[in-house]
Amino acid sequence: MLLILLSSIPAIAQNTPADRFKSRLDGAWVKKEKDGSSTIINFNYSSNDIIMFNDAQGVQEVYLCSQFSPTVRENTWYMVGTNDMVPFIKMNITIRLESDNVCHFTVREDGIKNEEVIWTGRYSKMTEYGEKKAPKVEKQFVLDGRYKNETMTLIFSRNHFTLTDEKGIHSGLAALYDFGDISILELRHLGKEGKLEHLFQYKFEHSITETEDAIIVEITMLPGKIKIHGFKPSGEPKLVLIQKIAKEKTE
Repeated sequence: MLLILLSSIPAIAQNTPADRFKSRLDGAWVKKEKDGSSTIINFNYSSNDIIMFNDAQGVQEVYLCSQFSPTVRENTWYMVGTNDMVPFIKMNITIRLESDNVCHFTVREDGIKNEEVIWTGRYSKMTEYGEKKAPKVEKQFVLDGRYKNETMTLIFSRNHFTLTDEKGIHSGLAALYDFGDISILELRHLGKEGKLEHLFQYKFEHSITETEDAIIVEITMLPGKIKIHGFKPSGEPKLVLIQKIAKEKTE
């Protein structure tokens, strides 16, 4: 399950109407789709972000809440979410709490009139997984430098990447985070206008060995998708790439 443990919320932080609403909203909400898949929206009160995940499409998006204000409708608030990886992508989100267990989300991309996205709908509070949440992106290994094998070169610089293979050159944003007891590497291929073209997910492992004159960093990337109940390999062969870092010679 694409979730992490809930953190406790100090009572002193819940003394404003916004804080009280956020504390009720805090947690994971699920919408069952007609095809049997699930869409999850998780609001994290402590870190003030909202994570959206769709099982069928294998899509996960994280938005930082930059605005939160009440509306004239009872138990309804308006939120602006800024994409954590592509800041110019923003979502306008209206949240109506029908009860402690039912919430209606209306989500539209900023700048696109009257077009609701897949996240819009009526959600139920997740009770089976009530002590868990969607994961916050956290790096556990520094992605940096040039990794190669016989057919591919992958260069990381901070959270950006450039991939060169037989299909050409691709670039975009990279994220590495914990998912249960494994690590996930996401590569988001972006087009010329910064729009997402492809999202690739890999189970990520690495090893570091040392020789007399170099440090060898080997990364292993197993293609697949994050599903509701875990990471599912796609069946494609894993990718193994190596970075060789020469040691400085001492006199």
